Amino acid sequence: MLCVINMSGFRTHLIGGMAAGGAVAAGTAIFKPALLDPVQLSALFITGTIGGILPDLDSDTGKPLSILFGLISILVPVAFLEDLAQYFTITPEFLVTYFVICYFIINFPVCAAVKKITVHRGIMHSIPFAVLCAQASFFIFMPSGKSMAMAGAVSMLAGCITHLVLDELNSIVWKFGCIPVFKNSIGSALKFKSSSLSATFLIYLLAGLGGVHILNQLAP
Repeated sequence: MLCVINMSGFRTHLIGGMAAGGAVAAGTAIFKPALLDPVQLSALFITGTIGGILPDLDSDTGKPLSILFGLISILVPVAFLEDLAQYFTITPEFLVTYFVICYFIINFPVCAAVKKITVHRGIMHSIPFAVLCAQASFFIFMPSGKSMAMAGAVSMLAGCITHLVLDELNSIVWKFGCIPVFKNSIGSALKFKSSSLSATFLIYLLAGLGGVHILNQLAP
C-alpha cells in the first residue's frame, strides 16, 4: 500500500510561501523591532508569499501562471515609476497609459515568450533561479534602504526554497506508511542546473552580475 501526499499543488505552495514570508517578517519584528515599520513587514510577508509560487512560472497552464503574471504586470511598472519620473511628468493620463501598456505587454507577448522558452521543472525550479529572484527583490526594495532590500531578498529566497523543498517532498511516496519510494521526479526541483546548458549558463550569468552589483550597493 502506497501513501501519497500531494505537496506540490498551488494551495500548498501558496501556504508554504505565506509561512516563509511570515517567518521572515516575524523574525525581523522580534529580533530587530526598530529595523522596519509595519508596512515594510507586511511587504516581507507578501514577498515570501510570491516567492512560494514564483518557480511555477514555467507552468504553461493553471492558476500559478495567471496570478504571477497579474502580479508582475503591477509590480514591474511600479518598480520603474520612480526612474521614469526623471524623464516624464507623472500625470493621471500618463499613469493610465503607462500601466495599461505594461499590463498588455507583460500578459501577452512576454507571457507567451515565457511559455515557449521554458520547460516545467527546468531551470526555474532550481537554487540559482531562487537566488536570482532574491536579487531582483533586493533591487526592487533598494530605494527603501539596505535593511529593507536585504530583508526582501531573504524573504523571496525563503519562499522560493520552500517551493522547491515541497516539490521534492512530493517526489516521495510511502509504502506501508514507513518505507520511502522515490518517484522519477526526485531531484528535479532542488537542483543547481537544468538539462539545458544555455538556460543554466544564462541564469548563472545573471546571478553573477546581480551579485556583483549588490556587493557594490552594500559597500561602505
